[in-house]
Amino acid sequence: MASISASTGTPAAQARPILWWGTLGAGFLALQLYILTAWILSDDFKPVAPGPDALSPIGTITMWGVAITFVGAAIGGLAWIGWTLVRERALSTTQILMVGCWTCLWQDATINLLRPVALYNTHYPNMGSWAEHIPFWFSPHGVLNAQPLTFQSSLYLVMIPTWVLTAYGVMKLARRLWPRLVAPQLFLIAMAFITVAQTGAEVAMVRGEIFAYGGAIHALSVFPGTRWQFPVYGAFLWSIGTVALGALLFWRDQAGRTAVEQGIERLDLGRGASNGLRCLAMAGAANLAILAYYLPFMFISLYSDPWPTDFPSYFTNGICGAGTGYACPDPALPIPSHLVPPAPL
Repeated sequence: MASISASTGTPAAQARPILWWGTLGAGFLALQLYILTAWILSDDFKPVAPGPDALSPIGTITMWGVAITFVGAAIGGLAWIGWTLVRERALSTTQILMVGCWTCLWQDATINLLRPVALYNTHYPNMGSWAEHIPFWFSPHGVLNAQPLTFQSSLYLVMIPTWVLTAYGVMKLARRLWPRLVAPQLFLIAMAFITVAQTGAEVAMVRGEIFAYGGAIHALSVFPGTRWQFPVYGAFLWSIGTVALGALLFWRDQAGRTAVEQGIERLDLGRGASNGLRCLAMAGAANLAILAYYLPFMFISLYSDPWPTDFPSYFTNGICGAGTGYACPDPALPIPSHLVPPAPL
């Protein structure tokens, strides 16, 4: 058992950082399991058809590329974590980051919580969406904005941690080049890099027809008013959370522990319990960081300009427009709700 003096309190009191973060992470994990279970057991768990429009050759190549690379990355990532656990070793910081980011999967649909914004390509294998099982869901036809299963297979498990590690690497490089830089300066450099890189990556994915953005403020977007538009403020918001998690990796103690793991050394835990608590602590931090992207994005999107009119059927999916009973978002129109019955258009 951990030894303590009368002046330092109990081991649990000294371990409060990781216990608080672990409790927060357990709450987010429970929420994700509730949402996904409710979705799987509901009538919403069924494929959404792409409609009559055929996928372009570029879209087809991208779809197969995603199936191979993303599913392969997911299998590789899970195998790496599983092999470490089988060998009864402590998970690395990167591995607990992967698990923590995976618990953010439920958040993916929240960008459309108040109104439709981002649209997934339903030519991808899908089983609808868990959107309307998220508490306080407001937007109509959320289930029709289907989650692409091959894309989601490693988006949160591998790809988001890759962005975090990139931010971490940028801060390390900046500190090496300019040793006198202080934390805010390192943050800004990493955020600028991630914003530019994320803009390029998202534009490429939009062009590859993985997804599209219906709701965007044209003055703050590239290719505004077209089906290829991308709101650059989304990349900036994305940089906030990824750089915050990158900072966790950058500023670690002498034992290599992040801020959310502080205090675990004062608990008498076995290897398995230690791995689990560290993953939950990182889950708490990761969910807060990713919410820093989704929450402001959904509110900013209330002021987005009218949708482009040239989206193919596999993006609109009957979410809004003619025949759906709900007009597509327009600043001149009221914000529709799933609580309001559809009306003829």
